[in-house]
Amino acid sequence: MSDTTLPLRAKLIASDVRQVLDAALCPQGAGDSALLARVKERVLTAVVLKTSVLHSTVRAGAGEWEPVSAGLERKLLWENADAISCLLRLAPGAVVAGHTHLMDEECIVLEGSLRIGSDLTLNVGDFHVGVRGVAHELSSSDTGAVVFLRCAKPRFELVG
Repeated sequence: MSDTTLPLRAKLIASDVRQVLDAALCPQGAGDSALLARVKERVLTAVVLKTSVLHSTVRAGAGEWEPVSAGLERKLLWENADAISCLLRLAPGAVVAGHTHLMDEECIVLEGSLRIGSDLTLNVGDFHVGVRGVAHELSSSDTGAVVFLRCAKPRFELVG
């Protein structure tokens, strides 16, 4: 069976593990193939449910704030190969350099206010999308702010 025809739960299991399970659950020349397929499906389901993280929850007090630059901290909430979800905390007077987005970047202000360039101020509850490939001016906060970001993995390095 190719990866494109496998049920989702089977795709969540590494291919080398699937090969071992196939050999153990469906030996060559075994009896009723329909029965073996049902047993295999039940075993795969049990393995996935027991070993896979299908959802992720980060409690408010969990996780660490990491320094990014002067007055700027990040708390990573989730990541995949291309993107992250994080909280970004800006101290009063903090500045985020202007940049070009590698993917659409979604931002919701949770606390304080955030100014993007000289013309746009986002307040608590405001939502903003920075479109992929489009640069924007520096962002800053006079009052301090906490924002939720869903964005491409950053190109900058965190400082120690």
